Amino acid sequence: MIELALAFQDKDGQYAEHAGVVLASIFYNTKSPVNVHILHDETLSEDNRQKLFDLATGFNHTIQFYPVILPEDLRQLMESVASVNVWTPASLYRLLIPAIVPVDKIIYLDCDVLVNMDIEELWQTELNEAYLGAVWDQNIMNVTHTISSMGLNPDLYFNSGVILFGLNNIRQNPGWYEETLNFFRNFPNTSMPDQDALNAVYGGNYLPLDLRFNFFNMAAADHDYTNKIVHFAGTDKCWDRTSPGWELYLNYLNLTPWSKQAPRYSAAPAIGRGMRGRTRIKRRKRRTAGGNFRSKRSRMTRSGLSYSKPVTSAGRGGTIVRRKKRGSRRPLSMPAKSSGGTASLSRGLKPRGAIK
Repeated sequence: MIELALAFQDKDGQYAEHAGVVLASIFYNTKSPVNVHILHDETLSEDNRQKLFDLATGFNHTIQFYPVILPEDLRQLMESVASVNVWTPASLYRLLIPAIVPVDKIIYLDCDVLVNMDIEELWQTELNEAYLGAVWDQNIMNVTHTISSMGLNPDLYFNSGVILFGLNNIRQNPGWYEETLNFFRNFPNTSMPDQDALNAVYGGNYLPLDLRFNFFNMAAADHDYTNKIVHFAGTDKCWDRTSPGWELYLNYLNLTPWSKQAPRYSAAPAIGRGMRGRTRIKRRKRRTAGGNFRSKRSRMTRSGLSYSKPVTSAGRGGTIVRRKKRGSRRPLSMPAKSSGGTASLSRGLKPRGAIK
């Protein structure tokens, strides 16, 4: 079973659709069963939640939903981190996965990627003692001064859009959460909060992955997407009609419950083939962090971290619907792991099987 996490805010109702396309690209290309974990806030509508549920069960996979509220200490720190409003608070949810999702290992993906390969290959990567596996950020050399000012090494700096988390390895360090908080205390001018924090806390013990597991569309003039996880990390997103990824995005969109709402492309190439095209490269601009920073992080204090019972229902009423054949449903009633509530972090309460 492949464990997969996505996280998003859905104020305008469109990011749930993008998440659905990411899942469709995985389900289409992956043979193994996938257990999806959706981290979201109150903006996820019941209609979009049901569409995500129908999409997963329609491909014989399972899905769980985690309504998340940022812990109070992190939320207060974010009030002084202006850039979090650029990326939305949901970008921070990936930082909390070790405490929220009770599995040993998980793949995290941003919603602006298309998985044009069998993701089992990434899942089978052996992390050994590494905290995580990630790909070097292909656009980071444009902002080396900013990275270096926070004590981070641009040559080793990884992108946070595709991450294979070794959650049990992270939990062996009981101070991981406090180290995350200390990063924001020391560097409130960070321009990419989640990514900078992950590099600061885990960058000294991560496994560099092959480029094709997080292939930047904007970093290559030749847009060959064959056997890659393609990341539209700049302003040129795959859901934009002018993007070279638009045709592939639309093909995967047509496999989702949102397809009836979207215009269809009548002559799209077959899914799974690489596509080539020309596009104006748009690079994400990163504001240079002002002020003087210490080149080394302050010594982190160790503290315990825990969370309340997560909402891990597989669907409405905690029911998982599995299809053995296309077009037929057999409901299998399973009690939800939690009857309700909101996934959050609090001190003094240790989750079962999560934090050691």
